[in-house]
Amino acid sequence: MAKPKLDRKTLLRNSLSVFKSKGYNGTSMNDLAAANGLLKGSFYHYIDSKESLMLEVLSALKEYYVNKVFSKVYDETLSLSNKVEEITSRAQEIYTHEEGGDFFVNIGLETLNTNPKFGTVIRSFFNEWVLALTHLFSHVYNEEESRTIAEVTVAEIEGAVILMRLLNDPNYLTRTLNKMKNIFKNQINNLDSEKDGVK
Repeated sequence: MAKPKLDRKTLLRNSLSVFKSKGYNGTSMNDLAAANGLLKGSFYHYIDSKESLMLEVLSALKEYYVNKVFSKVYDETLSLSNKVEEITSRAQEIYTHEEGGDFFVNIGLETLNTNPKFGTVIRSFFNEWVLALTHLFSHVYNEEESRTIAEVTVAEIEGAVILMRLLNDPNYLTRTLNKMKNIFKNQINNLDSEKDGVK
C-alpha cells in the first residue's frame, strides 16, 4: 500500500521541529526526511534544498504571526483593553509553549552572515511586530512616541524570552508582558479621569 502524500502544512511543521531542536547548520537532509517519515531521496520530491525549505518555514511562520497574533490589534470589534489582553496572552502562550517562540531570533543570529534571504524574512517579521505594537500604542500616544515605545517593547520581550530560555524562568516574560499591560492600564485610567473632569 502506498504511503499517503505528505501535505505541505505537516511537512513545514515537522521541519520546524527539527530546525528548532538542531538549528539550521546542525540539521541534515536525513534529519528532515526522517522527521517527515521519508527517505532522503524521496524527500527531494517535496523540496529543492534545505535553504529553500528553511525560507518556506520562516515565511509560513511569519504569516502565522501576522494573521493569528498581530491581527488582534487591528480588530476594531475589540476594545483597547481586550486588544492588549489578546496580544499579550497570545505572546505568553507562543513564547512559552509553542515551537516557533524564539525561532526568528535563533535562526537570525545563526545565519546572519551566511543566508541573507533568511534575514529578509526575519526583518519583515520584526517590522510587522513593531507595526502592530505601534498601532496599539497609538491609542494613547502620538505617532513618534508610539513607534519608539513599540520598538523598545519588542526588544524587551525578545530579551525576556532569551533570559527565560537560558535561566528556565518564565517570570522574565510574564513581568515584561505585565509591564506592557500596565502602561495601557495607567494610560486608560488617566484618559478616563480626564473625561470625568470635563463632565
